[in-house]
Formats: sequence, structure tokens, C-alpha cells
Amino acid sequence: MALNRNHSEGGGVIVNNSESILMTYDHIEISFSDIEPMPDAFKGTKKGSVFLTPYRVIFVSKGKDTMQSFMMPFYLLKDCEIKQPVFGANYIKGTVKAEAGGR
Repeated sequence: MALNRNHSEGGGVIVNNSESILMTYDHIEISFSDIEPMPDAFKGTKKGSVFLTPYRVIFVSKGKDTMQSFMMPFYLLKDCEIKQPVFGANYIKGTVKAEAGGR
């Protein structure tokens, strides 16, 4: 996973030359829990867009926030569940593991 490495100054996303964007979703909310201690960049609910590539999911926030982008490679996603509550929005819940030696 990577924080603030996959966004452009204009609010777009940056992908590798060998990578393509398969799908884009706007009006997405992302929140983090079970992090001790919780860094400021992960506090609260973030709003923005999600970009799906063949290798990873990239979240790019709207506005000026400590977290401008967050990247999650598929091989680091664990225990993913799709939730479809009767009264509420659909959502995906899962765990993102930090890569050993990552920054």
C-alpha cells in the first residue's frame, strides 16, 4: 500500500505505462479502523474517486486533505466482503496489509 504517491496536482490519478484503468467510480467514501496508533492521514471518512486497474485499487480524495491518494495492490487485500444492507448503501469491507519494509 502507498499513501500520497498516485495522484496528480490536478486531482487525477497516476498509473504506470504498462497499466490501464479498467473502471472508475466517483462519489466514494473510504474509512479506516483498527489502526493503532491512528495516523492523522487515516482519521475520519474520506470522499473521492476509486480507480480499478488489473493490479490494484487507487483512491484519490477530493479537496485538500492529508490523504490525497491511497493505493492498495490486490495481493495485499485480505478478508474482503461485499455487504448489501437492506437499509443503507452497499460497501466492501476488508483488510489491507502493509508490505514488509514498505513506507
